[in-house]
Amino acid sequence: MAARCDARHSQRPLAFKLGVVVFDTAGMPRLHPQFTGPLLLTWAAMLAACGGGSGASAPTANVPPGAAYGISASNLQIATALYQDSQRTPPGFYADPAPPGVAAVATLHLKSQDVAGASGADFELCSDDWNQALTWSETAANYHGVYAALVASSSTARYFEFDRTVPGTPVLYVRQRVYQCTYLNRSDSSVGVNDGPAGVLNLKPVAAADLSTLSEYLWRFTGWNNYGNAVLSSAAAPAGSGLAHQLIIASVVSNGTSAGCDRIDVVSWQHTLDAASGALQRTITPLWSFGAQQQGAAAVDCGG
Repeated sequence: MAARCDARHSQRPLAFKLGVVVFDTAGMPRLHPQFTGPLLLTWAAMLAACGGGSGASAPTANVPPGAAYGISASNLQIATALYQDSQRTPPGFYADPAPPGVAAVATLHLKSQDVAGASGADFELCSDDWNQALTWSETAANYHGVYAALVASSSTARYFEFDRTVPGTPVLYVRQRVYQCTYLNRSDSSVGVNDGPAGVLNLKPVAAADLSTLSEYLWRFTGWNNYGNAVLSSAAAPAGSGLAHQLIIASVVSNGTSAGCDRIDVVSWQHTLDAASGALQRTITPLWSFGAQQQGAAAVDCGG
């Protein structure tokens, strides 16, 4: 089951495997231990004046490093947002909320090893046959030896969904999904890998908005959808004859600069679509890094 962790600063329990999105009672997505535009950063850029002595010089702008990528927030504003974990995505980002009234929800895509054992390649499954998808769901319906009862099913143009409940306190609500191959075939994309081949988008015709939706949806099943990470922007990118969509993501690396000083890495995660074949490629490109340390509700510079 495809799933979603750095727990250094978090007050929420986290877990350990990629590809399962879980919502806690506060409505934030996190991992569940049973399963192995800018980021609303509307702060204005700060201006600094230099000068002194008998000759005053003209003010110069202290331009944030992210300005070259359309990010107006300063480094410390980005770090503060990461530490506070108040918003992981920018306004308008793809949303996949938990059903109302459900305390614990896990959303996952069934993968090859769920139905064929641990040997061989591990990728997210697709089928255009509802019955085949249901069979896979039944095969993967046991969690730590406990059968999860089927309580609902549905389908969209993108996937089949089978909803199950796992007994416990609280009861865990599991949304198992299987891509429709007519939408997306992920057989060449290994689970837990965020660069390289990302499958074949079979949607025809395909527009920039379709690639945006897919890129943002796939982000939800990565380790970036957890505490210490945030999407700063989501926008189309230049792509020659095809289409491309770029997410700019900031992440905290605990003590990454020195003891007591975290490193904040900012990267570009880009999906590029071949217009003729529908083949998708992912590229991770480092953009910039800086050192920061949490002090109360804010961040301070600690070098790097």
